[in-house]
Amino acid sequence: MRFYLFAILFLFVSCAQWTRTPASSSKVRHVVFDIDWTITSEVKPEQSGPRIIMVEGKKYFIQDGVEEFIENLLRHENVKISFFSGGSLSRNHNLLASIKLADGRTLESIAYKILNRDDLTPVPNIPSTEKFFKRYKKDLTKVSPDLRELVMIDDTEHFVLNSQQEEHVIYLGKTYEHFETFKEATKASGEYVPATEGEWSFARKKMFILNGAFHEALKDADENGLSFSEAVKLQARDLDLARGNWNDYSNRMYKISLAVSSSSRPYSCVQLFSPFLAE
Repeated sequence: MRFYLFAILFLFVSCAQWTRTPASSSKVRHVVFDIDWTITSEVKPEQSGPRIIMVEGKKYFIQDGVEEFIENLLRHENVKISFFSGGSLSRNHNLLASIKLADGRTLESIAYKILNRDDLTPVPNIPSTEKFFKRYKKDLTKVSPDLRELVMIDDTEHFVLNSQQEEHVIYLGKTYEHFETFKEATKASGEYVPATEGEWSFARKKMFILNGAFHEALKDADENGLSFSEAVKLQARDLDLARGNWNDYSNRMYKISLAVSSSSRPYSCVQLFSPFLAE
């Protein structure tokens, strides 16, 4: 009996270590996600699939790897997750509430801030005929005034307030319509259809790739005294996301992402305890 209790205590302590990475820096770091064409993509009404959800009458595909990416960021106690999208308040909240992590929490519930269309800054003297991102801008200081410890991930270039803030944006490069397989893409045409299987697979795996890159950036920032933004920008330079295709470094980050995610899913502790709980 004494051994049995000791074994359970040992597993409990081990799980606590595996499921959360201690904050080695006291600095609060912010990762801000755009929503549309970044963590989700609007799809046609006739499309369906396990990662397609309906929100306010529209269907959205949840990008592969989003949940694992955010789960791994949240393992760091000093990392906060926010969302900044030009969508409406109700749409953004309902959409984020529909995306669940492995432990049952939603992206809405874990968010530090959720900023919406009403939080955008209008640009004066821009005609209404211009594109939306030229008429309105995201002010990242609404998330945190310390931009050195903030990074935004967005599919749209030049959507932030000024050139200084652009230094803290990771641009995803070209995005495409959702195709479950590349074979489906070969039957379609248009500007947002991937031309090669490499482009298609790279677009599908971007969140996984960034997961690995941010994992490395957080280590680099702590070990080498860099700001979080500096460390992530070094990763982005090597990934070259704007190229729209794989290189040696993105391949490496993808593999790191898979390794980190498989070793840190929060339900692993439940699996360890289940033989004891069943008795």
